[in-house]
Amino acid sequence: MEFKQATVSGLSQQLVKQYHRFFELTPEATAFVEQPQMQPAQIQLFMTQAFERHYHVAVQFNVNDHLEQVTGRLVKQLSANKYLLKECRSNLYKIVLCNQIRYIQKKN
Repeated sequence: MEFKQATVSGLSQQLVKQYHRFFELTPEATAFVEQPQMQPAQIQLFMTQAFERHYHVAVQFNVNDHLEQVTGRLVKQLSANKYLLKECRSNLYKIVLCNQIRYIQKKN
């Protein structure tokens, strides 16, 4: 069962990347730098501030074997450690759990 979930998860991530590349939603020139892992208390504080102050943020996630970065705004707080992030320049939404985050940064 775990193998099937990992396969489906990997396939869906690849599919999303291909669609982004096809529609040029993520230009290749905007590669991101791998940031260090932030402390959980620091992530929680930054997420709270970003939500309350409506900051435009870049969030790096720890995904199975690679890193993923998403930029956008936190539009809703679903629980103490769960937020809804709307990606910039698209109508895609992502549920963000604080324990999945590697690094969060305010963007201008």
